[in-house]
Amino acid sequence: MCLAQTAFETLSARGQEIVPRCMRATAAHAADSEKHARVGLEPEELQQVIEEWPNIDDADENGKGVLAINVCMNEVCQGFRIVPADWTTWFDSPKARKQRLKPPIKSGLR
Repeated sequence: MCLAQTAFETLSARGQEIVPRCMRATAAHAADSEKHARVGLEPEELQQVIEEWPNIDDADENGKGVLAINVCMNEVCQGFRIVPADWTTWFDSPKARKQRLKPPIKSGLR
């Protein structure tokens, strides 16, 4: 029996590093009172996904894991602003490369 790959397994090694960085940056930059409105998860739910990474359940396209991945990547790319002096706290690549991040739309992260 052949099992389909999870979305996490389809990510490149670099993608597997960037996703949790985006989630941690979003958790730090979005106020707890805004997290549900911005991310769709309560602060505790987002923190749980971060703590479970990479062992998150990403099989459900509407699940917390996929939601956290997609929304947090989008927040880093187009939502809140990370000042240049703080960028290296969260990421090890130049800020100019953030435009290359493509938040996945479905669980088949590419």
